[in-house]
Amino acid sequence: MTPDALLGSGPIVVDGGLSTALESRGHDLSGRLWSARLLHDAPSEIVAAHRSFVAAGAAIVISASYQVSHAGYADVGLTAEQCDADLETSIRLAREAAGDRALVAASVGPYGAHRADGSEYTGYPDAGRATLRDFHARRLERLVAAGPDLVAVETLPELLEAEVVVDLLSEVAPDLPYWVSYSATDGGRLTGGAPFAEAVDVVRGPAVAVGVNCTAPRHLDTLLESATPNLPFVVYPNAGATYDPVDKTWSDDGRGEFSAASVQRWRDHGARFIGGCCGIDAAGIRALSAVLAA
Repeated sequence: MTPDALLGSGPIVVDGGLSTALESRGHDLSGRLWSARLLHDAPSEIVAAHRSFVAAGAAIVISASYQVSHAGYADVGLTAEQCDADLETSIRLAREAAGDRALVAASVGPYGAHRADGSEYTGYPDAGRATLRDFHARRLERLVAAGPDLVAVETLPELLEAEVVVDLLSEVAPDLPYWVSYSATDGGRLTGGAPFAEAVDVVRGPAVAVGVNCTAPRHLDTLLESATPNLPFVVYPNAGATYDPVDKTWSDDGRGEFSAASVQRWRDHGARFIGGCCGIDAAGIRALSAVLAA
């Protein structure tokens, strides 16, 4: 199936938490680079983690570039050229794993990710438009040049950041499909405070979806009910656990899969792209695939 044909169909299974899959394979991801460290330390493990999701039924795999940013690499003493190389590698490894069975989405993580303090779950109103543009511009150019099928702009807590990234995409890849998914919470709001109903209107052009990710499943119904975008929703919640930004670990109080009833409600609300984030491994995606197939 061609990318255009797949993206226009539904429902579409997205992969699960890459970090969860890697941790289950014995890797310590507590450093500032998180799963990005393995792009050069253990690339075969990145491929194996991606393949586990493809085998479980994922039709879209999201690259290991979430934590790859020039600012973040500078923070740990790595060069811009090393960051460029890892951005390209993330797409190449995802493509190797996907083969002809899945599309590759280039992960664009939020500004807060490079702080490695969990601020993608709290917001950062101090970051202005110029700061956000400078953070994202070069990495977007490099990711697009690496040839993904689409771009997954992920875990954004701030509406302003979405505006900046969408503007940049219109400059560097005006025809490349993308989605924007926000970090959100209760009350129908982003974790940075803006109403989700306003945030969905930021996406435009070749966007295929807008929605939420790495958000507790219990919040999804209220969020999706609060908005009426002109696009399908993309949802890939976490397992409902709590993130500890100091230890960089999730509590173990979340479930590793979603109930069939929850998935059906998300579909009823307009979700076409459905997957999982932190805490959802290949077994969870396999269960999700079975529910959507039914």
